Amino acid sequence: MNFNPQLMPGSAVALAVVLIAGCGTQQPAPDAGAPSLCRQDAAAALTGKNRIADADARQATGASIVRQIQPGQGVTMDYRRERVTIETDPNTGKIVRASCG
Repeated sequence: MNFNPQLMPGSAVALAVVLIAGCGTQQPAPDAGAPSLCRQDAAAALTGKNRIADADARQATGASIVRQIQPGQGVTMDYRRERVTIETDPNTGKIVRASCG
């Protein structure tokens, strides 16, 4: 193996770049599996509108979980920030209440 002194400056610069890059702070990657949080103002804005599909409700409210119910229907009382609950009148097809949680 031959030693070439002309390669030393380039090698030193490359090594310095690698070492400095390793010292930089990295932002954690967003968790792709993290749930989207429901926006209460967007959920409330659904009141009075015609029943919407789950996909449309997710897009409109930012929620990752949609729960469609009828007035008086029993539901769990656990609070989920990523869920929107949409209460729709079965006779009129109108949303009578929508809320996050």
